[in-house]
Amino acid sequence: MSDIIGHQRILQFFDSVITHGNLSHAYCFVGPKSVGKKAVAERLASQILNIDYNKLYTSPDFSLVERSINEKTGKTRKDISIDQIRNLISILSQSAFAKDGYKVAVVDEADIMSVGASNALLKTLEEPKKNTVLFIITDDESKLLPTIQSRCQMIYFSPVANKEIQKHMKDGSTDEIIECAHGLPGKAITWSRDAGNFQEYKHEVSRFQSLFGKNFYEKLALVEELFGDKTDHILARSRLQEVLNIWQIELHNSIKQEKIAAQNFVQISKNIKQARTLLGKNVHPRLLVEHILLQLP
Repeated sequence: MSDIIGHQRILQFFDSVITHGNLSHAYCFVGPKSVGKKAVAERLASQILNIDYNKLYTSPDFSLVERSINEKTGKTRKDISIDQIRNLISILSQSAFAKDGYKVAVVDEADIMSVGASNALLKTLEEPKKNTVLFIITDDESKLLPTIQSRCQMIYFSPVANKEIQKHMKDGSTDEIIECAHGLPGKAITWSRDAGNFQEYKHEVSRFQSLFGKNFYEKLALVEELFGDKTDHILARSRLQEVLNIWQIELHNSIKQEKIAAQNFVQISKNIKQARTLLGKNVHPRLLVEHILLQLP
């Protein structure tokens, strides 16, 4: 498991569970995006199925469910559909390829399942088939049905120490990248491979910092490009989620630097969190961002 960055406590727990044959039928992995939840789930799947990690996606006993692209429109689907979950249920109902073997599935971003998909998955969790293991991944378990949460063993992922990330990074990765990743190995890896992506992140940090002390119309002009993509609304909302996540982190830095008062921090933080929630409920993105801008000093 040398390619997994951090999370040794979790890996050791599963080593013991697998060795002693005490696997539960469902686990819910909770933690920030890019912390490594999916990578750990994939590694555990290959361990449970006793196959090489690099051959995992060729195994008939492994399934991944995630948000997909609509083949007709070429646009990102807004959720994980009930058809996707029904297809997964059908696969899990079949016997494993290996005699007495397991079927393993990963549901990534489970919090974006449709209502129908959630209910279909719940039925599977209520009546689990022998030798099946589900890894349900989310960055916020409160977005899942309480009944789904109650039928899973919750596993919480924390940000990884910078020194752990540094040990796994290839030569050429800068301290700046690791520092900006804030304990998220996935971010550090992406930025070390894609300098342009890292520059986009730094641009967003600069944008947020430049909003302070501006008139409202000046703030609007600075954020206008966030609403320019009219071709794929779901993808645009996902990108805005990333932007708001950066703003949330930089907000904490701003209070440390005494750019804002504590009472402003609490209200702005609340507004950003609310905006991220409402983005998934078809509230107009511009209105949500404008509400945040009105609170910035």
